Amino acid sequence: MNSGLPSDAYDLPSPVEQARKIELRRRILASGYMLIFAMAITGAMAVMALTDGEMVMSGVLFGIAGIILGAYVAINLLGQSGKTPVLVGLLLVVLYFYLLLSGGVKNTGLMWAVTLVPGFINLYGYRTGTATLLAIGGATALILFYPEFPGLTAEYDTSYRARFLAVFGALTALTALLDSSRHQTQQLLHHLTEELEARASTDALTGLVNRREAYRAINELERRDHQMHGRYTVLIGDLDNFKAINDEYGHSFGDRVLRDVAQVLQENTRVGDIVSRWGGEEFLILLPNTDLDGGGILAEKLRQRVEALSDTYEERVKVSISFGVAEGGAHDDTHGELLAEADERMYRAKHHGRNRVVAV
Repeated sequence: MNSGLPSDAYDLPSPVEQARKIELRRRILASGYMLIFAMAITGAMAVMALTDGEMVMSGVLFGIAGIILGAYVAINLLGQSGKTPVLVGLLLVVLYFYLLLSGGVKNTGLMWAVTLVPGFINLYGYRTGTATLLAIGGATALILFYPEFPGLTAEYDTSYRARFLAVFGALTALTALLDSSRHQTQQLLHHLTEELEARASTDALTGLVNRREAYRAINELERRDHQMHGRYTVLIGDLDNFKAINDEYGHSFGDRVLRDVAQVLQENTRVGDIVSRWGGEEFLILLPNTDLDGGGILAEKLRQRVEALSDTYEERVKVSISFGVAEGGAHDDTHGELLAEADERMYRAKHHGRNRVVAV
C-alpha cells in the first residue's frame, strides 16, 4: 500500500534530518571555538612559564598549543565529520589531566575545568556530556585524594581539592540543567516543524500529498532522471460528474467518495509511486521507472477499481473516473508540458464518453 509520498524515495530531507545536520554543524563549530580558546589559554600559560624560567613546562605547553593549532587547521581542511567533536574532546581531556598532574603554571592547572565543563556539554549534549564529566570528575577525585598518586607532581592542599570537586560538580549540574532545557525546547521545535511540514504537504480530507508536495516530487524526479536517464509516467484522473453527486447527495457524501477514491488509488499503487490530490475531484499519480504502456495498464486497473466503488454505497450513485496518461524522461520537455499533455488527454477521455483512459 502506498501512503502518499515516501520519506526517502526522492532524497528530500525531512525536518529531523535537517535538524541533525544543523546540530552536527553546531558541534563542529563549537569544537573549533573550543580549540581556539584552548590554544589561547595554553599559549598564555606557556608564556607565563617561560617568564618564570620554567623551560620544560613552557616547552611542553608550547608543543601542546602547536598540536591544538594543527587540529584546528585539520578540522577546517577536512570539513564536517561526526568524529570531530570526539577527537577534540580527547585532546582536551589529555591536556586537562596533564595540567592536573603537573599543576600547570603556579598550580593553575585545575582552572581548566572551568572551560572543560561547558565545553563538553556543548560538544556532546547534556546526557553524554554529563556522563563524560562525571567520569572525569571521578578520575580527578581519585588522583587528588589517592595517597601519593603516581605522576601527581602538583601540590594542592586538602581544602583546595575539596572545594575544586564541589565547584566542578555544581558547575556540571548547572550546565547540564541549562542544556537539558535547551534540548527540550529544541525537541519541541522539531516536533512543531514536522507537524507544520506535514500540514503544508498533506491534503486534510484524503490524507494524500497535496499539489505543492506533488510539484516538489516531480521536480526532484525530473532532476534525478536527467542524471540517470530514466523514464516516468504521469496519470491525471478526474471524477466524472462529481458536481452532480455533490448536488444530489450532499457535500458530506461527496467528501466520503473522495476519501474512498483516494484509498483505492493508494492501495493499488506501489510504495514508490506518488498519489496526490491535484485539486477538487482531480488526482495526480506519479509513476517512476514506468513507460507509457505500463502507465496505461495501471490507469485502466484504477479506473475499474474506482468504478467498483459504486456497488459499495447504499445510495444509487455511479462513481467513475477518467484518466489521461503521459510519459516523460531525461531528454523530454519540461514537466509543465508533460502535465499539460496528461491533462489534455484526460479531457479527451471526458469528451469521448467519460470513464475511460486516454494514453495517446
